[in-house]
Amino acid sequence: MRYPVRKLWPGLLLAGILVSAFIAAEPATEKKPAETLKGMALPEYDKDGKLLRPTGFEKWVVVGTSIGLGYSDGGPRDPNDPGTFHNVYLQPQAFDHYVTTGKFPEQTVFIVTNNQSRPAKTKGTVSRSGFVAAPTSGLEIAIKDSNKYPDGWAYFMFHDQPGKSKSQTRTAERAFERKDCFDCHAEHAANDNVFTQFYSVLTDAREKQVAKDATSK
Repeated sequence: MRYPVRKLWPGLLLAGILVSAFIAAEPATEKKPAETLKGMALPEYDKDGKLLRPTGFEKWVVVGTSIGLGYSDGGPRDPNDPGTFHNVYLQPQAFDHYVTTGKFPEQTVFIVTNNQSRPAKTKGTVSRSGFVAAPTSGLEIAIKDSNKYPDGWAYFMFHDQPGKSKSQTRTAERAFERKDCFDCHAEHAANDNVFTQFYSVLTDAREKQVAKDATSK
């Protein structure tokens, strides 16, 4: 069966052309930068987009600590060297947001300090045993920025040079390749690429908030 061919009204044809032209001329919508929390310290980059060594993070929240943490099986440790101390710092605003919502906001920054251990017992001190952390020898950094990094998170390492001021030597670093850090975090981290299973201060605060929310309902 053949259907009769209908003629288009000139007005409708013109309207269709105008709409098509408008759609073609409309610029592509740009991705808006992710909103950040008010007052939160943000990463800084040089003109080439490389991360500058963060400063002032010592005032942030320490969300977890460890000593001798490694990524491979090893034999008995030297009793005189328990390994490297790690303190994990997080912006206070990101801490509060995670405790309240269970999510890490955009521009979250985790900073892990690497401090060699040294005997606490030295001449003239009251300590008779144990170990203390030496000054940091470098920083490990994780940044959440879905607009800047395709995977959402990026990872960096800063090695401090002995004898040079860390506040004055802000060497810039590029992010590690995906296979070097991201894949391991994606596979083994407990929450959003973050090893929250090692951060007792953070997880305890979140659990208390969850319990509080449950009792208030």
